[in-house]
Order: sequence, then structure tokens, then C-alpha cells
Amino acid sequence: MNKSNFLLNSRPKILTRSLGFTLVELLVVIAIIGILVGLILPAVQAARDAARRMSSQNNLKQLALACHNFHDARKHFPAAANFPAGRPLDTYSSWIVPILPYIEQSNLFNNFYAAPNSIAQSHGINSPAATVIPTLIAPSDALGTTPHESFAPGVNASFPNGRYVGLTSYGCNGGTSAPLTYVDDGMFHYDTKIRIAEVIDGTSNTIMLGERYGFDRHWGALTRRPANDMRAFSAWSGGPFFSWRSTLASVGFQLPDSVAVSPPPLGSAQYFDMYYRRLMAYGSASPGGASLALTDGSVRFVSSSINHLTLREFCTRKSGNVLPSDDP
Repeated sequence: MNKSNFLLNSRPKILTRSLGFTLVELLVVIAIIGILVGLILPAVQAARDAARRMSSQNNLKQLALACHNFHDARKHFPAAANFPAGRPLDTYSSWIVPILPYIEQSNLFNNFYAAPNSIAQSHGINSPAATVIPTLIAPSDALGTTPHESFAPGVNASFPNGRYVGLTSYGCNGGTSAPLTYVDDGMFHYDTKIRIAEVIDGTSNTIMLGERYGFDRHWGALTRRPANDMRAFSAWSGGPFFSWRSTLASVGFQLPDSVAVSPPPLGSAQYFDMYYRRLMAYGSASPGGASLALTDGSVRFVSSSINHLTLREFCTRKSGNVLPSDDP
């Protein structure tokens, strides 16, 4: 054996270890990742919910300011619904139509009133009433961002090109009643011209506008419709049934499970009680409450736990009562 081979063979051998994870180490890493995901996901969801809520409140702010600009020009707020004298009864409009020029929709306003009646206004996908206005839709609402098709082309003789309406998540404060009871104690009603001076309870103590969540898991069971969304009842051009809110129900009211088990007969008193309470209720996708715009133009988030008596006082403009201690 030569010298070089002897030296090579006489070197101490270094033991090497193959790289990799043991099963225990892998399980520990997976557990740590799971914990981190569990901590991060709720935070991300909360951030998204906060962003959507802020966006909805910004929409409400714009709509409240538009109502005030209308008031500055006309010396009164718009009505919840108008039935112009000398024109067909179906030539109605919601409180949203008169304020269109104040949310940068002057052309739509002119085109809407250029149509002779509601058939022309919502005749076809390109009709004025079918226009989708982003300011009118809460980001977290179930309404989506496309017009609602109530009649497909060729289905109804009056609408050979179909009937379509744009939707809204927001409604005006109609006070403590349903539309057909004619109790004018809110900020909006039929053909009203309410002025700021008539808000006796104070503009910071009176709701002007509020959002509604357009989904209820039992709505289809109640109305015998195939869907549980409320797109058919959310037209921005429609009358008070679509764009009116009241205190008939608490904030965030959802139909009870009993409706799915045994829905009340169509046309019965119990049916209309459930129907109006759900249609008129303030609410949002957040289970904690809903965003509301006050008559002074400010916007706040009102908890679903607000006392119903407080909500009633919050929606009346001239009761003369002081808000209870749980004023939101």
C-alpha cells in the first residue's frame, strides 16, 4: 500500500445524516400552520366586513346628502312615492327617482320621466328603470349587480322585450307603519313635502334612510316563490313596497323557522303581517345590526339589540318624546 492510499484510508470517517422531516416534526409544522390560519382568517374576514360596511355607509351618506340637496332646491324632502296628478296611476316613482340628479344621474332622471308610464320605464334590458346604480347597492347585499328580470322577453304581452328593473339595498324611513296604513310619522310618505322644520324631535334623533338585507332563508316558503332572495321586491324605481322601511320589526329581523314548517295561507292576516315585517325591516349581512343615515346627514351603525321602543322613537320625527337610555 502506497503512502497516499494509507493516508486516505486512515482518515476518520464522518457520519452523515440524510436531510428530511420526521413524522412528528411534520405534524408539528402542520399544527402550527393550522393555528396561524385559524388566527388570520377571522381577522381577514373582519377586515372585509369592515370595508363592506364602510362602503355601504358611504352610499348612505351620498344618498342623505342628495336628499338634503333636493331639500335645498325644493324646500322639502322627496316623498316616499309620488302619484302625479293627471297621469296614470302606474306612473309612480320612489323617493330615489327625484334625487337622481344629485347622485350624478341627471340623464337617467330625464329619460325616466320621458317615458309615459311604468311599462315604458321598465320595457327591456336597456330601459331607464333597468339601470344598475352602484350607489344604491350595499356591497354585502344578496341582490347582486344585475337588473332583475320580472318578465322574460315574449312572456308577457305588455312587455314583449321583457321587463327589467335595477335594484336597491336602501329604503327611506316611513315611520312606524306599513305603507297602506297612511300613518305619516316618519320622514317620507305618499306625496309628502316634509321640511326640516317639521322634524320636531331633532335631525340627529331621527332616521332618514337605512339598509335592508335582500335575503331570507324562508322568504320563498312565505311567498311561494322559487328563490329566497328579495330581488323582486327591491326595485329603486318602485313604490313604497320596495323602498320603504319602518319599525314593524326589529333591526335584522328574519322570518322564523315556523314559516318553513307551516307557512301562513296566502292573503291571510298572518301572511301580510310576516310579509310586511320582513319587507320593511332594517338589516344587513352583518348579524350585528344595520347602517342608518340620520336626518342631519350623519351615518351610524345601529345594533340589532336596540330596544324596539327606542327604534320607534328613532324613526318618528315629531313624537315629542326623548330617546330612551339605550339610544344607539
